[in-house]
Amino acid sequence: MLSPSSAASNSITSSKSSPSIPTACHAPHGSSEGIPLIPLDAVAGFPAESGGGVRLEDCERYVIPEFENKGANFLIRVSGDSMVPLYYSGDLLACRKITDIRFFQWGTVYVLETSQGVLVKRVQESVDHADSILCVSENSSVHHPFLLPRDDIRSLSIIVGLVRLV
Repeated sequence: MLSPSSAASNSITSSKSSPSIPTACHAPHGSSEGIPLIPLDAVAGFPAESGGGVRLEDCERYVIPEFENKGANFLIRVSGDSMVPLYYSGDLLACRKITDIRFFQWGTVYVLETSQGVLVKRVQESVDHADSILCVSENSSVHHPFLLPRDDIRSLSIIVGLVRLV
């Protein structure tokens, strides 16, 4: 059963006792229905336009109406503790890909694909380095902010929902 989370208002639940709540389900193998879940072992390759990476038709897919209505293009599993307490390892993030990466909403958490892999970070303006952004972790006592060159961002996505398994 999917459970709502206090960490995000876009979480959903599946319940037999409340038919008005949208349900989530696993799409049949080979189906093009639903939102693809990018596999953890392929995260570093997703979804560069220019080559390699994950073929979306090969991914597991989930039908989650609320996320589809918000334009989610993919789901991705959080790994690590850098975004605790906002996101925990194992959380599934529903993401909508942004096509124009020249503009950032400072202070917003994004999923960024870089040459080092996929990062989930809060993005801040770098006052001293116009060609970079400052990536900030929620768990700042363990993970310090770092600069990321803008030209190393292969793709950028905004988080539109969260599934937390409890």
